[in-house]
Formats: sequence, structure tokens, C-alpha cells
Amino acid sequence: MGQNKKRWFYSSGSLAGMLTVATFSGFINFFYIDYLKINPMLIGSAMLLYGIYNAINDPLLGQLSDWYRGKNGTRIPFIRYGMIPFVIAFALLWLPKPGWFNGNEIALYIYFVLSILLFDGLYTLVFLNWTALYPELYRTDVERNQVSAIRQIFGIVGNIIGFAVPPFLASLIGWQLMGVLFAVISLVFIYISIKDIKEEPKTIKEGQSSLPFLKALKGTFANKPFVIYVLGSFFLQFTFVFMQAVMPFYVKYVLKVDGLGQSLVLGTVFISALFFVLGWSKVTNKLGAKRTMQICLTLFVVSLVPYWHAQDFTAGLIIAALNGLGLAGLMILIDVMLADVIDLDELRTGYRREGMYFGMNALIIRLGISLQGPILGYILATSGYVPEALTQTASAINGLKVAMVIVPIVSLFLSFIMFSFYPLNKQEVREIKEKLKSISF
Repeated sequence: MGQNKKRWFYSSGSLAGMLTVATFSGFINFFYIDYLKINPMLIGSAMLLYGIYNAINDPLLGQLSDWYRGKNGTRIPFIRYGMIPFVIAFALLWLPKPGWFNGNEIALYIYFVLSILLFDGLYTLVFLNWTALYPELYRTDVERNQVSAIRQIFGIVGNIIGFAVPPFLASLIGWQLMGVLFAVISLVFIYISIKDIKEEPKTIKEGQSSLPFLKALKGTFANKPFVIYVLGSFFLQFTFVFMQAVMPFYVKYVLKVDGLGQSLVLGTVFISALFFVLGWSKVTNKLGAKRTMQICLTLFVVSLVPYWHAQDFTAGLIIAALNGLGLAGLMILIDVMLADVIDLDELRTGYRREGMYFGMNALIIRLGISLQGPILGYILATSGYVPEALTQTASAINGLKVAMVIVPIVSLFLSFIMFSFYPLNKQEVREIKEKLKSISF
């Protein structure tokens, strides 16, 4: 199989990852609060437990991934044997119906907590290892930018399905069958993505005597570019997951759009981004990741302001389309910049430690998800929001506008500040890769 085809096959796994995480981030709050009517503050507390769990789970699984050496590779076995339990765990999230446990809210809350912990642990096991293949398989700037762009194309399709389709699909077949259908789609694309990948013997042998966990953890946070990157990434990823959680509420109650119309507004963000992905890949090749990141953050902030004034379906569509311009670049750059940080770490330590770095990055993403739960729960609870009300009060509408505009803009501003201090410019990245080549060969 040609290299270009292999890149497309590998990248297709991004559809499975983004389909499941977009559905989770976008609708888990909406499903349990608006549909099942659990108290928003309870859901917020569950998300805090989720964050604590991830503080332990993600780094440990990352270290395990770096440490493991098997005859079939270092990453592939975790993906192959974890993918079926993972999709089952995803389907279980959407299984409850109103009246479950005879209306016992605490019993349903416990089910929710156990379900999200099971789902997240298996998601980390599968997709931490799948993502860690990216910097191992693709070493040059051109390869990484190209593969990152292809991955984002599949990822955006996954986002469109996972973020736009559920309201419409749930109205036709119910949330339960939606969960099963999405689980099957994800399983197919995970399998396709690893079907023809064979890890190189050299990759398998690298770092055979892996760093001890505490030393690896300490070394990771001693990497200054990573610390700056991960802080900037935290605020950026928080913005993504927070907006995904807010959007279903905002579209339904502020724009007063439901069903198919709701799906169209939610999907337009990612459909628009799809047209700009390859263009941002070329810009990144020319300007470098740091400068391109700053440009994309600025564009994304500007595109959020009109949400404060939007009142109908048409306005929502137009603004969502504007969001796609900056969003497309941000989605590409997150993995590109982390891959550069991992290269610097290899130059300094002599180890390839994708698992630990992607594990810590996964922790940051999950912290964003866990943080958005209490913040959104607080805004909904204090603004006067009423689940499935025909109309919301003015204070509830203003609360949703604050959640949709003010909170993300503040978070993006903090991300911009952090990335301004990111030390790896285009020239330094090029020098790191040249030094690694001389060491390898």
C-alpha cells in the first residue's frame, strides 16, 4: 500500500475518536440534565470526580504505554484489545431512560459516575496509544502537517456527526439506539485505522528500559516548552469542551431552534472548518506553528462576539460558519506543537515518550471537561434555567449568553498569553529535527 494511502487509513481513526468525544462533550450534560432531569449541581460534582480520576488515570496509562514492549508493537495491542470494550462503554452512557431506578436520582447519579469513569478509562487506553503513533510514524514537518490536516478532516467529520446529528437522530430513534449506532461506527473506523499499521522494529526497541514513573513525570514537567504548551492547551481545550456543552442549550433556548434546525446550526461550525484545514496546513509550513496558533486564536475570539446578539436560526448559521475559520487551524496545531515538544524531549533524554506526553495532554483535556461541568452547572442553576421549559426567563437567557461568549473569550485570551511564551519557533523546530536525524543515522 502506498504511503499516502496509509496516511489516510491511519488518519481515519480520528473520526472514531472525535465522534465519541464530541457526542460526550456536547450532549452528556444535556442528556442527563435536560432529558433525564438530574440536578445540574449533581452533574457538576460528578465531573469533578471525573477530573480527579483523570489526574491518576492518564499519566499512569501513558507511562504503561511507553513501558510496554510486545511482539506486535508498543501501541497497537492496547488499541486492538481495548476497542470493543471502549465502544460498549460508550453505548452504556446513553442507555438510561426517564424513570430508571424508579425515579431515584441518586441511583441514576451513581450510574452516571460509574459510566463516565469506565468510558474515559477505555477512551484513554485506546486513543492515547492511537495518537502516540502519530509522532512515531511521521517525523518530518511536512509529513506531520499533512497527516495532522488529514486527521483533522476525519476529526471534523466525526465532530459533525457527533455534535450535530444527535438531536435529530435522538428524535427519530431515541438516545439509546443513537448510542449503539455511534458505537458501531466508531469500532469500524478504529479497526480501519490500525489494520495495515506495523510498528517499525526500531520504534519498538527505542526506550526499552523505560524511565521509572516518578522520574518520567518529573522529567516531563521539567520540559519548559511542554509546561507552556500544556497551559495554553488547557485553556484552549477547555474552550472547546465548554462551548460544546453549552451549544445545545444555547441553540435550543436562545436561538429557539430544535430538531433538524438544531443539528444544522451545530454542524455548520465543523462543516465550515472542513474547508480551511488544508489551507492552515500550508500556512503552518510557511509561518511555523507558534505564529499560526496566535493568528487562529485571534480569529476565533472575534468570531464568538456575534453570539451575544444572535436571536434566530439564520444568525446562528452565519456565526457558526465564521467560527470554522479559526477553529480549523487550532485543531491542526494542537498535535503538531505537542509532537515538536516530544522531539525536544527525545533530544534531551534519549527516550521516545509519546505515551507520557499524550497521557498528560489527555489529562489536561479531561480537566477541561471536568471543570466545564461545575461552571455550566452553576450558571444553569443560578440563572433560573428550567429543564425542557417552553420559554426560559431573561436571566436564564443571559446566563446562556455569558456561557457562550464571555467564558470562552476569557479562556482563549489566557491561551493566547500562554502561547506567546512558547519558545519553539519555526527555526528552532527545524534545528531539533536536524539534530535528531544526525543522532538516528
